[in-house]
Amino acid sequence: IVETLIRDGKVVRPVLGISYLESSQSKALGITKGVLVLDVPESSPAFKAGMKGTSRSESGLITIGDIIVKVEDKAINKEADLFEALESFKPGDRVRVTVDRVESTGPTSRDVRIKQVVLVVELRASKELAKTSRLYAR
Repeated sequence: IVETLIRDGKVVRPVLGISYLESSQSKALGITKGVLVLDVPESSPAFKAGMKGTSRSESGLITIGDIIVKVEDKAINKEADLFEALESFKPGDRVRVTVDRVESTGPTSRDVRIKQVVLVVELRASKELAKTSRLYAR
């Protein structure tokens, strides 16, 4: 960070461009590891890679979004792990992000399974996303 401050006069952080649910709140939903993705704006690198946010159907049912469980080879258990993992990269780097994705396997809401999906996300600078989206999260 010091080197970046000296060179650029500011710190530019690499981001996925998502909003997420804090791990303390995720635990209430039974999510004990990973970071639950709440929203993925269309302008974000995460959207372009195929990441899915949490949504609500017309009938009011909530569909759980992707749960980030790994960035490259680093396990993600809570949001602090995600921030730490991203700090080892710079904007423009392409990183493998592993997510747990809930998929329907039948006609009822109980017919689901968790599938691991690997997405390749090209990180953007935090300042770029702040200009293009109201949502500014890592």
